[in-house]
Amino acid sequence: MSNSQETKTDGVWRILPLLFFLGLAALVIRNAWLSDDAYITFRTVDNFIHGYGLTWNVAERVQSYTHPLWMLLLSAAYAVTRESFFTSMLLSIGISLATAALIAWRMARAPLLACLGLAVLMLSKAAVDYATSGLENPLTHALLVGFLLLYLKDDACTPRRLGWLSLIAALGGVNRLDTLLLYLPALAYAALQVWLDHSPQRHRERRVSLFSILYPVVLGFLPLILWEVFSLFYYGFPFPNTAYAKLTAALITRQALMAEGIAYLHNSLRADSITLAAIGAALLLVLFRWEWKKAPLALGMALYLFYTVSVGGDFMSGRFLTAPLYVAVTLLVSLKPDALKPRYQAALLLVALIVGVGAPYSPVRAGGEKGAPAGTGPGWIRGRGITDERANYYHNTGLLRAFAVSHPLPDHDWAIQGRAARAAGPRVVEKGSVGFFGYFAGPQVHVVDLLGLGDPLMARLPLADPDWYIGHFGRLTPAGYIETLETGQNRIADPNLAHYYDKLAFVIRGDLFDPQRLVEIWKFNTGAYDAALDAYSYFRGTPFMRAYTVTNPTDRPYVYAYLWNNQSGATYLLDDASARGRAYRVSWEITREGVQYTGAAAQQLSTIGPLSDQDTLHIGVLFSPNPDMTAQDMFEYRYWFRFEPDGALTVVLPGKGFHNADAPQGFWATGDIRDVMREP
Repeated sequence: MSNSQETKTDGVWRILPLLFFLGLAALVIRNAWLSDDAYITFRTVDNFIHGYGLTWNVAERVQSYTHPLWMLLLSAAYAVTRESFFTSMLLSIGISLATAALIAWRMARAPLLACLGLAVLMLSKAAVDYATSGLENPLTHALLVGFLLLYLKDDACTPRRLGWLSLIAALGGVNRLDTLLLYLPALAYAALQVWLDHSPQRHRERRVSLFSILYPVVLGFLPLILWEVFSLFYYGFPFPNTAYAKLTAALITRQALMAEGIAYLHNSLRADSITLAAIGAALLLVLFRWEWKKAPLALGMALYLFYTVSVGGDFMSGRFLTAPLYVAVTLLVSLKPDALKPRYQAALLLVALIVGVGAPYSPVRAGGEKGAPAGTGPGWIRGRGITDERANYYHNTGLLRAFAVSHPLPDHDWAIQGRAARAAGPRVVEKGSVGFFGYFAGPQVHVVDLLGLGDPLMARLPLADPDWYIGHFGRLTPAGYIETLETGQNRIADPNLAHYYDKLAFVIRGDLFDPQRLVEIWKFNTGAYDAALDAYSYFRGTPFMRAYTVTNPTDRPYVYAYLWNNQSGATYLLDDASARGRAYRVSWEITREGVQYTGAAAQQLSTIGPLSDQDTLHIGVLFSPNPDMTAQDMFEYRYWFRFEPDGALTVVLPGKGFHNADAPQGFWATGDIRDVMREP
């Protein structure tokens, strides 16, 4: 082959990565969107820039975001633009494409390997979806690739480089704390390498060398250390409020969470095959071509995946898999050409293209609004609420849609409701999905987040429903809590919870520099008030007693009390000539052995069978116009409970109230039923 022909061939190979890069850029821009959760952070950013501090509700210092570094970067951009939609979108796109370019032209050892890495990122639903979204993923990816660029250099690690690696790892931890699992094994290996290469044999000099290793590590980790100190002082707690909200799992077992975590991986494998395929290929590569330097990266990926499974994954399909995917892609493209011949590189690229394009929800086949928005599409593993978030929200937040409509985005119902709440003026509002609503409601509307992400008290209460969705752990608003927020006076009905809230409010609302506040921060973080919270949140022991004053809210004459569990129930006729406003005393005693009813009753109609903690306890009353109960107005509390090995019960309190005005065919609605069934 002549020199000119070789030059022409080299030019073709060099331009090929550029074509893949342009394809990736086109798909990222085509699918660019923002999530509802991103607007939780945007509300804090908006409060911060307008002088309300790093707050969710301006009256409370609460860290409602999981990504401090991303939040600060957004804040810097927002301070200039005073606009969140395009600002966050363009920032995410810029960082994502810069990271991809770094992989292709700085990390890849050969043009075909660069194409392989870009093809994986281009065809991975997770990578394309979370190249934007408004969440921290793009910055996570950039920091990881920057770390790997330094770490995978061929020459030996020096103390100076160890310091830079520590700094990037620390920034990664500030950006999202759980990603430290990806950094720490490699960082430990780098420190060990420095120790072995720079430690003389003499004991005294070895100690000096140890200091010279620890010094750059500690210095590099200063950003994370300083953030944790700030968080503890400013917020009163070392971790985001979201962590407390999602780790207060009530009676969810570790096995149940891990089953959901496995479903999360299964969802990715079915819907977005190339993501886990690339991660698996990188792990196998390290295993079969053992390189000590790359083994810690594989260990970090394995630890992170195990952590993801152990916490139950996430409701956002693929979101938690993008960080290990970028590590995997970096490992694949950084192979030395002599370790993988060009024909094998081409074969890997072809396999990646086939697997990526063949996946049912590949970005080239299901972009924009297409996907599985209802979580019921072909091949979609839903688990407990695993969703295609980009398909859910693209219609309301897609970048290209913003140029196709005449009104500003997002135009989701929750955003419209938020704008209406802002116009209505200051008030306290309860909401279950708070991103769009909270941002557009503005700082004068206090939003009680029923999932606990932005509310410090709700975050620490146990979720109340065994039919939970991953990442959506709903709480019950304590009696008197809304009145407390509206009046500024503690109106919480339960004395234990009222005491707990007094202390919590002092931490999150009190004078930052009050020495007593620092004492309360110490007490909270060492568990001094856990017993008061536990006394409100759980019953532990036996028997479980429930007593109610039942008041007839109807004109129906027949009144029945019942307890239902495990497909059978105990039912008692209380009255056959009742009237509106008439009251009755009803009480139940529940043990593992069965149920005992005490109280006035004209007749027992049915007997309950063996109890099962695989079902909730339904304790209620119904009002009927006739004795055959063909029409029923039903009110009931449902209790999530568990039998302990010693026979005692653990019950989540308070019970969740339900009402069905047209049973047995009617719709069950949750709500406050204390006017009908009130505990003394």
